[in-house]
Amino acid sequence: MTHRRAWLIEWTFRLSLLGKAMLGMAQVIGGLFLAIMPADAIARTADALTRSELAQDPTDRFAKAVMHWAHAINPAAEHFYIIYLLGHGIIHFVVVIALLLKSRIAYPFSVATLMAFVGFQTWDWLHTHDPALLLLTALDIFVITIVILEHRLTKGAAAAKSSLF
Repeated sequence: MTHRRAWLIEWTFRLSLLGKAMLGMAQVIGGLFLAIMPADAIARTADALTRSELAQDPTDRFAKAVMHWAHAINPAAEHFYIIYLLGHGIIHFVVVIALLLKSRIAYPFSVATLMAFVGFQTWDWLHTHDPALLLLTALDIFVITIVILEHRLTKGAAAAKSSLF
C-alpha cells in the first residue's frame, strides 16, 4: 500500500471518528433535552420554528413534516426516543474511544455495533420511510468501510514491525 493511500485512510478514519463523536454528543444532548422538557414542548417548539415559514409557503414540505412529526409523538414514543438517543450516543462514544485507543477488540466490536445500527435503522426506515435514517445508515456503512480499512492498515503495520525484530 502506498504511503499516500495509507495517509488518506488514516485521516479519513480520524475524520469519521470525529463525525461519530459529534453525532454521539448530539444524540446524548438531544436525549437529555427530551428527558427534561415538558411533554408539549416539542409541539410548541415546532410551531414556533415553522410558523413564519408556513405563513409564507403553506405547502413547504419540510416545515409540514416537522409539524407532523412533532404532533405525532406520544409519551411512549418520547420515552423510546430518550432511551434510543442516550443509548446510541453513549455507544458511539464507547466505540470512538476504543478505536482511538486502537484496542484489538475495538475494530470487530465497532463493526458489529455499527452493523447492528444499520440493521435497526433499515428496519425502522422500512416502517417510517424517514430519510434521516437513510442518511445515518449511509454514514454508518461508510464508517464500517473505513474501520475495516484502518484495521487492515494497523494489522499490516504491526506485522511489518514484528518482522523487523
